[in-house]
Amino acid sequence: MKRPADTQPSSPEKRGEKSIHIYMCRHGTTTWNLAKRWQGEQDTELAPEGIAQAEATGKTLAARISSCSGIYTSDLKRAKATAEIYAKELACDVTVEPRLREPSLGKFEGMVKSDIYSQYADLFKRMAELSQVERLDEAYFEGLETPAQTSSRAEAAAADVFRDLPDGATVLFVTHSKVLEAVLAKVFNKFYEGVETTPGAFFHWTYRAASNELTHLHKIDCHDFQVEQ
Repeated sequence: MKRPADTQPSSPEKRGEKSIHIYMCRHGTTTWNLAKRWQGEQDTELAPEGIAQAEATGKTLAARISSCSGIYTSDLKRAKATAEIYAKELACDVTVEPRLREPSLGKFEGMVKSDIYSQYADLFKRMAELSQVERLDEAYFEGLETPAQTSSRAEAAAADVFRDLPDGATVLFVTHSKVLEAVLAKVFNKFYEGVETTPGAFFHWTYRAASNELTHLHKIDCHDFQVEQ
């Protein structure tokens, strides 16, 4: 997946390309989010607040999207429950896609955020000093997935979806914070310190790709939206 082009490309019609509208969404708030615990692959449930949040986000998405070709979700409960709520608003099917799941966070899973940052201050200080390229290839612990690997599997899942979609189609991907952060970082060549991937947030951009070359993206228009709570 290429980063956005620096110059305006020729029109998609002239290049025989198709445009696909992509919405990448983070699941609603869980009980562990409320407790500020890192979740990773732990299969946590939506909190009542998360259900209400997903319902509000679903209505916001429905107001933006006239026709949805499908919703693809991580196989973890919090994402699937969010996707099902969106599907009711958008009147489309949900497909489970394991490649959209949150990566393992190892010993961080279940720990409170403040404890993680205090007990592993040296780790986070070292990671903050890495370059962008180095950070993409750096896992929290040996044996865990790197952000680049997380992004690559999510991109592969998306490419499989895009292949059979018609020009102008709109699809949703319901996923997790570390997946969103990895994709945004890899595609836009920077970590999005200024963009909150909070529960209920969703990101919209347009992929313009040659119909049989979905990994070669000529331009990505990205706009981030936050749902007011």
